[in-house]
Amino acid sequence: MDVVWPSAPVQASERFTGEFAARAAELSGKRIGFIWDYVFHGDIMFEEIERELSARVDGLAFVGFETYGNTHGHDEAQVLDRLPELLRATEVDSVILGVGA
Repeated sequence: MDVVWPSAPVQASERFTGEFAARAAELSGKRIGFIWDYVFHGDIMFEEIERELSARVDGLAFVGFETYGNTHGHDEAQVLDRLPELLRATEVDSVILGVGA
């Protein structure tokens, strides 16, 4: 697996053949979606991330992980299949993906 740091330069692994979406230059007024695999304490982490980002950036809106479903459950294939449609429907500008350890 590739490990990346959010502030690192964008680069693709050899397996990636697509194009990266542009990073948001400004977060003010954006909608952020939370996606989670329901492992470890993502619910607690997302509460903290939302609190901290809201204190730093004006006008943020958040879409909770419950909206998208469990990306590591018995129906993960269906959840992942419908994820692009849900991301469009919820009109998020960016997502934060939480993966438990």
